[in-house]
Amino acid sequence: MRFAFTDEQLALREGAREVLEGTCTLADVRALFDSGNPLSGRSNERWDALVALGAQSLLASEDLGGLGFGDGELVGVVEEAGRVCLPEALAHHAGVAIPVLMRVPSALESVAAINAAGSQISVGGIDAALSGPVVTWFEGNATAARVRGVARAGSFLLASAGQEGLELSLVDAHDVVITPTPTLDVAADLGAVTWTPSRENRVAQGQDAVVLIDDLASRLALYSAAELCGAVEAMLAMTARYAIDRQQFGAPIGSFQAVKHLLADVRVALEFARPALYRAAWSMANDDASKHHDAALAKALASELGDTAAAACLQVHGGIGYTWENDLQFFLKRCWSLAKAHGDAPTQRARALTLGLESL
Repeated sequence: MRFAFTDEQLALREGAREVLEGTCTLADVRALFDSGNPLSGRSNERWDALVALGAQSLLASEDLGGLGFGDGELVGVVEEAGRVCLPEALAHHAGVAIPVLMRVPSALESVAAINAAGSQISVGGIDAALSGPVVTWFEGNATAARVRGVARAGSFLLASAGQEGLELSLVDAHDVVITPTPTLDVAADLGAVTWTPSRENRVAQGQDAVVLIDDLASRLALYSAAELCGAVEAMLAMTARYAIDRQQFGAPIGSFQAVKHLLADVRVALEFARPALYRAAWSMANDDASKHHDAALAKALASELGDTAAAACLQVHGGIGYTWENDLQFFLKRCWSLAKAHGDAPTQRARALTLGLESL
């Protein structure tokens, strides 16, 4: 059995890295933070470059305008998105919404139209906590949920709890009200989306919705883990360079054993998290019976990695790491937010344990 990526998968990852490094610099990310407006600074050029690469429709079948690849290909692209703190919610669109909607016959026409238009779907209303999979609240007769990537979304895939149980809706952006939500990671483009579930926008309800929402929760966990691994890799490289350049007592601080151990611990945690991530991607691509368990475990390890890496890299940077002028802040905020999003480490470990016991 081969446990390595194929040459094609590696080439796709490298192509994504080149596109993202050219269209999403740290200066671009800083412009979002400096603007003070979480819904400003979206880049059509950057999204169009990702569409041209095929990242937006990577998992869609060819008859729906996609490339027909699997999660094994997309996971590397999303890691690269994490390396640059990509503001656009590529992972939610390509890795979560599209593959789930492809399981709904009535939604296939919408998927084809979205792929043709190069539009973006954002996902909301999902909670991986064991207390329940849906986190929404009511605004009069309407329903609301917090959603990432609201500014450029053309439509929203939203879960809610109706009178007849859980339901899943695909709602056009013109039919929702978006309220910007203050967030630590401004580049995440978080907003409260209010909509009215109806027969016209409902794609699943009852037990069908339960199955799809479970998939949404696991896919959100999987691709949040992928973003975390990418962000930690970039943050670790940035910190290692700083440790080489920063002098103390006449020597680079990176030559001190305490600093070496801090960064080595982060590298070890990254190397432990990645195999779990890649296993989860394989399970998801092959619709394996363990896919929910594997996604939960990947997110648990990645969340722990994000917290460990943020603390270590901030400590190595010392006082300068706390300043607005230092680019480390973007990765710190992305790691802190992603580590908690869609189930933190304890929540996902409990989920993995429960699913593992159920499979015995």
